[in-house]
Amino acid sequence: HARDAMTSPATLSQTFTPGTTGQARLIYWGLLLGLILPGVNLVAAGFAWHARARGDELVRSHHANQISIFWRSVVYVLIGLALTWFLFGVLLIMAAIIWYILRVLKGLKALSAGLPPENPQSWLF
Repeated sequence: HARDAMTSPATLSQTFTPGTTGQARLIYWGLLLGLILPGVNLVAAGFAWHARARGDELVRSHHANQISIFWRSVVYVLIGLALTWFLFGVLLIMAAIIWYILRVLKGLKALSAGLPPENPQSWLF
């Protein structure tokens, strides 16, 4: 019966409804998928932006974290691209990818525990 609850229309609706933990979880997974499929992370960040004022305080904090992760990763990669002439830009881009993955995974872990994201305004890990 637990399997029926996982695939019921109400559960699917909860996953895609803005302002729910289901949608916040889906956005985190979209951010990760964007590392493999270009543009998916932009779409995921757009969904987070659209839902940023919806839901309870916990969900809103995760949407703010998702938007922050996206834009900070863009800044890191642009700086890395500008510095590729000096060769260490590639290292910065690789570090940015690791930072991105860790921040998304930390966000997913906190969301699963029912907690707000840890240090959402940090440019570090």
